[in-house]
Amino acid sequence: MERQQPTPPEADIPTPLAVAFESIPERLQEHSHWVVWRYEVHEAADGEREIEKPPFSPHTGKRASVSRPETWGSFSEAQQAYASGQFAGVGIVLTPALGMVGIDINHCIETEQLSDEARQIITVLDSYTEVSPSGTGIRIMLEGKLPGAFRRSGHLEMYEEMRYVTITGHRLANTPMHVQPRHRELYSLYQHVFQLASGKKGRENTGVVVTGLRPAFATQISRSDETVLRKALAAKNGINFKRYYHGDTSLWEGAGARHTSQSEADLTLVLMLLYWTNGDASQVDRLFRQSGLMREKWTSKRNGQETYGERIISDALKKGNQ
Repeated sequence: MERQQPTPPEADIPTPLAVAFESIPERLQEHSHWVVWRYEVHEAADGEREIEKPPFSPHTGKRASVSRPETWGSFSEAQQAYASGQFAGVGIVLTPALGMVGIDINHCIETEQLSDEARQIITVLDSYTEVSPSGTGIRIMLEGKLPGAFRRSGHLEMYEEMRYVTITGHRLANTPMHVQPRHRELYSLYQHVFQLASGKKGRENTGVVVTGLRPAFATQISRSDETVLRKALAAKNGINFKRYYHGDTSLWEGAGARHTSQSEADLTLVLMLLYWTNGDASQVDRLFRQSGLMREKWTSKRNGQETYGERIISDALKKGNQ
């Protein structure tokens, strides 16, 4: 059954799957990392309306933050808040203490059929797997730790902290009922997915052409993507860089947020990447696409020509020239 939600006339908000609480694994239920969420429509700085799923506290009904545990609640509290009818679903905040990884495979279900890639990943990881709220994606929950900083490749996303993930309880047939320890399998998948990207170096064409580099951004050294991330994360402000690269949603959501929108966070990350890549726009584009901030908007066209990502990189270069 599907749960009906009010739909603002200005946006095509999907109807999410109703949460099947009885099917959610006990391994998830036992933690007080729960939030609730609902769809919201926001107008970005470029005038485009975006549909978002911000988290809310099951205690107060106010915005929650993935960096503030006091805004989370227990499983039963999330159930009660959801039952009020004010929210579209529930979710769980991922932290290192939780020891779990959430893997999203977006847009992998069409006419009730899984894509071959999704089926292979689900088979290899063999852990609790459920259908996303939209009914078009898959989420896999498992015990493990990500071996590197990359977070996204195409429709595949991997997170272990600084994010909350929606939970529906709509377990995929013929998959485990419980969250399983899959450290070795996760490591192998990560290496397979990101092995090509981690060895790539700057000055490689990814389709982004941006002119006007100032001398401070001029390429002096060709570094691999992995080397760039390692240096950035090991720097004095490495913790700050990590928040952006892993896609910490508290940067723009919840009380005390640093930015008013994710677009502002996008620009900040691009500025940091330009510094660490010595102004290599192609490498910045490639690294951003593998970050936690990556979303479909990055490749969407603006004014019928440049993409949102190209414009953000161009704006960052202009800002660096000021």
